[in-house]
Amino acid sequence: MVLLAGSVTCALVAAAAGGYAYGHHTSTTADNAAGPTRTPSTAPADARPYQLTAPRTVLSGAFVYDPTLTSPVPESAEDDYATFGITNPTPVRISYKSSSSASQQTVQLTGAWGTISDPEQVIDRHFAKTAQNAAAEPNGQTKLVGTLQTMHPTGLGDAMMKCQNIRTGANQYIITTPICVWADHYTYGEVVVFDPGALRNGGMGVSLGENADTAARIRNDARVPR
Repeated sequence: MVLLAGSVTCALVAAAAGGYAYGHHTSTTADNAAGPTRTPSTAPADARPYQLTAPRTVLSGAFVYDPTLTSPVPESAEDDYATFGITNPTPVRISYKSSSSASQQTVQLTGAWGTISDPEQVIDRHFAKTAQNAAAEPNGQTKLVGTLQTMHPTGLGDAMMKCQNIRTGANQYIITTPICVWADHYTYGEVVVFDPGALRNGGMGVSLGENADTAARIRNDARVPR
């Protein structure tokens, strides 16, 4: 599988689900994810139910909707989200490109809204499914790397977020970038920030903390009261 810069974001997210963050600061702290024994999430549900939208711009206009990178929601999405633990899920999927002509950064938001009794369980099931999908690839070109980490970006509120790096590609086209997933009692979202310029120069693109900060800000842009 040869991944070219123009199509890599969609290919990467498709493999995972089965730019630089706006601003040069990161306020995120992280903990190593819990092992097999997990205490159910106890964060209280907000008094108002929320839904997830697909705004045409995010991050104060720094990223704008890109129809060429936005792929259709898979037919299996509702069933998959229900399996994760979302009751009556409504899927959302949209891709963005930087509004600056000097940047090639892109962001993809994939998620759903509904009712979520255990946000952490939804996130853990997401990453378990990602690992399962990667292991099932006949060529073994995609896998999660490093440690799944619980993140605490500013502005996350009552949600939980976990992030992990994913590697995909072959030979000189290997790409490593983080996936961050949040869940609260009404919305779930996966955010991938991709920076082809950094990767082309031998870097990893954004860090887990930078991706988490961006994901928290996009949650605030896309999550609105029902």
